[in-house]
Amino acid sequence: MASKTIMIQEETYQKLAELRRGNESFNDIIRRLIYKYQDLTPYFGIISSKNGDQIEKAIEEAREANDVADLSRGDGV
Repeated sequence: MASKTIMIQEETYQKLAELRRGNESFNDIIRRLIYKYQDLTPYFGIISSKNGDQIEKAIEEAREANDVADLSRGDGV
């Protein structure tokens, strides 16, 4: 299997290390986190389209506020 080298910030590395279970590799951690959130089928239809749109808007506004906070701290985006 081919592999790729990626660079992550020290803070991100530490967060991943905290999520480690037993002898789990960083690749295992990332795969677990990615696949954990991919299958949203069981949740389809739980909320109305209108409520979903409101939630999506609130998330986008929170992300934009975080981006502004990151820029003001010099973290970049």
